[in-house]
Amino acid sequence: MTKKEVLAQLRAAKTAHIQWRAYAQALIAGLPVEQDQVPVIHTKCKFGTWYYGAGQQLSSLSAYEAIEVPHEVLHQIYMKIFKLLFGEDDRSWLKSLFGSKGKITRKKQEQVETLMQNLLSVSKTLLEAINSLEREVMCMSDEEIASLY
Repeated sequence: MTKKEVLAQLRAAKTAHIQWRAYAQALIAGLPVEQDQVPVIHTKCKFGTWYYGAGQQLSSLSAYEAIEVPHEVLHQIYMKIFKLLFGEDDRSWLKSLFGSKGKITRKKQEQVETLMQNLLSVSKTLLEAINSLEREVMCMSDEEIASLY
């Protein structure tokens, strides 16, 4: 695989994270989202699929490891938000997800807003880690890239 291809995959994964975050924000704002954009565990989102799949080829790079924890934490925070908004019962969240959010208490709304600020902060940390990995790849020679694959 060439450096250009590796960077294209990495950048596509980063874009997938940014899109996921936008869907999270939309859901939290009460906007309907498509079923394939609902919360998923960190290994199943598009970014996680890359990170634990093709991205594993970069696991020997120093910047790679810094990505895992903030990515996991991001999904943990999002699931807390999701449960606050839609409850634990699968049927209630499916009903709410594709309709209106319904009413939540002011206390829950405040909790959601605080968690959302945490999510945005962790997302920033994750993006910084991804950018570090991107810079590390950019500094590598084609031969070094080829040795990873």
